[in-house]
Amino acid sequence: MPRRGPGTVEITRKQARSVTLLLLVILVAMWVAVLLPPYLRNRSSRSSTSLASFRRLVTTLERTGPDVGPGWRGTLPPRLGGVSPIQLDRAAVMMPLGRSELRRRRRDILFTLAGAALITLVLAVLLGGVAIWFHLLADVLLATYVLLLVSVRRMAVERQTKVRYLAPRTAPEPATLLVRRRA
Repeated sequence: MPRRGPGTVEITRKQARSVTLLLLVILVAMWVAVLLPPYLRNRSSRSSTSLASFRRLVTTLERTGPDVGPGWRGTLPPRLGGVSPIQLDRAAVMMPLGRSELRRRRRDILFTLAGAALITLVLAVLLGGVAIWFHLLADVLLATYVLLLVSVRRMAVERQTKVRYLAPRTAPEPATLLVRRRA
């Protein structure tokens, strides 16, 4: 029987399983905390119903389609101008983000990753074992994202320094010919 010093405790398999289960529950809770708010925000920002979305799509197609008069209420062809209505709706949804929205999104991702790294650090210190691997994974994700942000910023600065706008072109002055007469 191994000697145990004062203050040491023997951990049974049942206790080890309960710690593993606790770690998994905490990990699931962290993922829910990370993924649920953006999902709920996107669901609540959609104020239009599917019927309103369909009406907006039909109105767009009527404006871009052939001019058949204001009283026309026929059925729309499935493909108008080679573009299906589904593709138009996806294009409307996938609008590019503005600068402020992009900054806010990047900041939210950075703070989420930093929070995950901090929480997994605390778990790694308290629990050890598998929690250390989760902490290392969170650290790698955070470092990779920071490097990606630095790279994007460098490209933006480089683009600003390399692009030079030319002066507007003006019409050239008419050439004057000097003709010397020889006698």
